Amino acid sequence: MSKRIIGLLAAVFVFAMVAYASDPWKDKDFTQWDQRDVQRILRDSPWSKQFQFGLNAGSAGGAPISSTGEAAHAGGGDMGGGGGAGGGGGSGLSANGGIDRSSGSLGREVIFSVSWISSRTVREARARARELQGTSAEEARKDLSAQSDTYMIAVLGSDLSSFGKETSDTLKTHTYLMSKGTREKLSPSKVVINQSQESRRPQAIIFEFPKKTDSGAPTIAAGEKNLEFGTAAGTTPIKVTFDLTKMVDKQGPDM
Repeated sequence: MSKRIIGLLAAVFVFAMVAYASDPWKDKDFTQWDQRDVQRILRDSPWSKQFQFGLNAGSAGGAPISSTGEAAHAGGGDMGGGGGAGGGGGSGLSANGGIDRSSGSLGREVIFSVSWISSRTVREARARARELQGTSAEEARKDLSAQSDTYMIAVLGSDLSSFGKETSDTLKTHTYLMSKGTREKLSPSKVVINQSQESRRPQAIIFEFPKKTDSGAPTIAAGEKNLEFGTAAGTTPIKVTFDLTKMVDKQGPDM
């Protein structure tokens, strides 16, 4: 994935949850989307989820709040690692974006965005964003017809430094896509850590999952309804549920 696309994703990433009245991917052709429509798709849609750690993360002791409103407890559940977040005092957020368990109060707010960037809808939103910034339609849309043999999910955030301390191979072992029905997990085939050329800090973490097994069977069953994406860096866990029944545009299912 090009640094230009990652830079665009980072530019449209906003640190607030926004409510919208309509679904532009259903109501309009992407060529008619305005800036508000693009932001809706890239911030708060079936393909893009946001949640936060820290000051406003609810009453779960500083644990992250998932896009479904659940508390995703640090170090527990499917993230592996020892101990849950329930014992002891409240947890704060450390400067590196992880949970500071020694703090008795909540730390500063850190927001993460998880986006299914291989989907038509997100790719069209990125292209439309470039058009609205002055790029010609021909140039902005030239990659829309390209097909990928992997599902691609990006993690962006106001502070990805905890992920920058991990290697791609380590992140692979901490990441999965899980069927909510069968509980079967799919591991990523590739992890790319995109860094800013200026600061050398991570701008986005790209996780690629194979669409087919070695035998050619689909890795995600046709009737699957919900998938859970999970990853972790240090004590910073991210867990998001994607509702596949809502990841549908005018052309049909869109992943």
